[in-house]
Amino acid sequence: MTRSQNIQRVLWIILALNIVITIIKLAVGFATGALSVIADGTHSIVDSSSNIIGLVGLWIASRPPDENHPYGHRKYETVATLAIGAMLLLVSWEIVKGIFDRLTRGTTPSVETLDIVIMAGTFFFNLVIVLYETREGKRLGSDILLADATHTRTDLFVTISVVISLVATQFGFGWVDVIVASGVVLFIVKAAFDILRQTSYTLTDASVIDPKRIERSALTVNGVKFADRVRSRGSVGDTYVDLHISVDHAMSTDQAHAIATEVERKIISDVEGVVDAVVHIEPARERISDWEAIMVRARAEADALGISVHDIHAHLEMNGDYAIEMHVEVPAHLSLGEAHAIADELEKRVCKAIPRVSDVTTHLEPLEPEVPSEEGESEEELNLLTKRIAQIADSVAGSGAAHAIHLHRVEGHLTTTIHVTQPASSTLAEAHELAEEVDRRILNQLPQIKRVVVHVEPPE
Repeated sequence: MTRSQNIQRVLWIILALNIVITIIKLAVGFATGALSVIADGTHSIVDSSSNIIGLVGLWIASRPPDENHPYGHRKYETVATLAIGAMLLLVSWEIVKGIFDRLTRGTTPSVETLDIVIMAGTFFFNLVIVLYETREGKRLGSDILLADATHTRTDLFVTISVVISLVATQFGFGWVDVIVASGVVLFIVKAAFDILRQTSYTLTDASVIDPKRIERSALTVNGVKFADRVRSRGSVGDTYVDLHISVDHAMSTDQAHAIATEVERKIISDVEGVVDAVVHIEPARERISDWEAIMVRARAEADALGISVHDIHAHLEMNGDYAIEMHVEVPAHLSLGEAHAIADELEKRVCKAIPRVSDVTTHLEPLEPEVPSEEGESEEELNLLTKRIAQIADSVAGSGAAHAIHLHRVEGHLTTTIHVTQPASSTLAEAHELAEEVDRRILNQLPQIKRVVVHVEPPE
């Protein structure tokens, strides 16, 4: 079932219970003439009416977004909730008029013990409704269920007060009925204003989520330098967020857009209730290192040519300029001349974009249009190679460090991936140097293996 269907199911159940309670209270109220009971029964009529209003509001709110309502129709649920608050105020006025009428006429209700017992029984009905509706309202993130539960919660206090007034009236203290009815009015008015205040927050686009929570989520995405100017609006379970993030000013539009998309996905995933996030990108103001600029700019220029690069290395030459080496992936169907022309254009663009780069050397790699399939290999040969690889890796990383070793033969080349465990306190530089040494020894001692990928990780 959808969220809307679940909320409607709850409201139908509550409506049925409220109708039963209303009939019981009004029957007792009119039979005894107790103003407090009649007020409580009238209050219960509003409970039933609010359920009907809620069902109508949800029916409209569940409609999908359209041209006139691009954000959907969820605020109609809030409007329906607002109507419940307004109806509570109307009922309060009706009870106040009844109180003045009682004071001017001086009539006294007639109460029997059975009436008291019946009214006490309705308390347990209301208790079940409050507990059930509050639980479902929180689970479904529904303003209207929580508002109706708040409304119904007042019935518990009202019912207790009414039972007390009936007992007092039975013993000849009829004035207690008027006092209890006045107390009922105060409870109803307070519940009404609580509902009106909460719905006004939603309708006036008050902030829904702590901005710091959104900022923390955005800053976990790689490439985000800063996050601020966070705004949120809507309601619980239907919140819209927009924010500004700063990224490296050397990034291309495609790179920055990819980061913004990831920030949107992360916020929606991390922060419950967020249904949409809009991210505005700004260039970072702080200075970045030459190495960061080279990495970002080189990838940006490659993106502009529709190609990918990896294994980017740079060093500072004696004359103060930078020299760069990188692997360039070009479509496999191109001729050497066509591929070289693309690489040559990339080299020129990188040198122009980064004035201190005087030399760029590229290594061409064919990029196949499809992912190649693994080829078969005898199990005996694979087992022998796996043991030999583990021995070589352990000779560098320590006994038992190598694990999760996999061998693959793809397009006639044998490759291996190895996981190596090292202390968590090891520096990243130490881990990289160890991986390079394992890579080097395997390629030297096992020439049939053409590529090695070493994954260094801390113990679990």
